[in-house]
Amino acid sequence: MLAMQYSVRLPREFDIDQVYKHVSTRSPLFDGFPGLKHKFYLYDPEEHIYAPFYIWENTQSAQDFLLHNLFNGVIEAFGRPRVRSWQIIEFDKGACKDEPTFLYTSFDKAGSQKPLTDIMKDEKLEHQAQLGKAGLYANMVLLDPDRWEIGHFGFWQNRDNAVAVNADCVTQYDVLKMNHEFLGVA
Repeated sequence: MLAMQYSVRLPREFDIDQVYKHVSTRSPLFDGFPGLKHKFYLYDPEEHIYAPFYIWENTQSAQDFLLHNLFNGVIEAFGRPRVRSWQIIEFDKGACKDEPTFLYTSFDKAGSQKPLTDIMKDEKLEHQAQLGKAGLYANMVLLDPDRWEIGHFGFWQNRDNAVAVNADCVTQYDVLKMNHEFLGVA
């Protein structure tokens, strides 16, 4: 599987009501999209950034989307955004059954002083520890082998339940909506 995200800084005149309207209009277009396992509609109110996050079955499905009219709509509306992608190391659902409304993301360098296998072993252990936390909807560990960064995405029931993360780069998002097949679990 492959994770993918792009971010768009919205024009100031694009208010939160327009963001919700955009999400409700676009969301049904992704139902049944080939290879799409999960899509989270994310918004950073502090920076006024719309940043959808996708989980694809494989790289071909992600590439097909980038060449599809749905992505051309993003380009026409906001310009061509930079698209990040990551290998998914771990991705599991937490104990919370309610759909998430908040996301913490964090990124740290995978230091070269320690073997990558040891780093991944530690990350998998930390991932398992996260899964038991109250209010956690889903957690994932991502690897960017171009930048040698480890990403952590924790989807939480709400901001109050979220466990703050300590990393080089931390971002908080509101989860506005999601389309999902959550690894075959509806």
